[in-house]
Amino acid sequence: MKPKLVTSFALVGSLVVVCGPLSAHHGNIAYDEEHLITIMGTVTEMAWSNPHCQIYFDVKDDKGKVVNWAVESQSPGILKRNGWTKSSIKPGDQIAITLAPAKNGSPVGFSGGNKGKIVFPDGRVLRMNER
Repeated sequence: MKPKLVTSFALVGSLVVVCGPLSAHHGNIAYDEEHLITIMGTVTEMAWSNPHCQIYFDVKDDKGKVVNWAVESQSPGILKRNGWTKSSIKPGDQIAITLAPAKNGSPVGFSGGNKGKIVFPDGRVLRMNER
């Protein structure tokens, strides 16, 4: 091989090794995935967007105060494969959602894991993760 070609392969190989981790997906270290909770509330917004759909809903705490929760779910593609559409959840819907709460106590969570789901009062269930 010619020296220039070897150098080019070495350079490209080095870039792949160095830049590869930059494309890695973020982790869920902020959420307590060991202690899932299920909370009930009223949907205020559903953001159907990549990389993760977001569900916003109001929950009454123990003192009757309304707290707005924000929950990260899966991507639209994964939700669609689970039977979801953009209109599966609408403002005003009453839901019970199983999620991993934030470790710092903030009203945020992640519901995209294997046990993440939404249950409606009529018993319908929307699962978050691929089966």
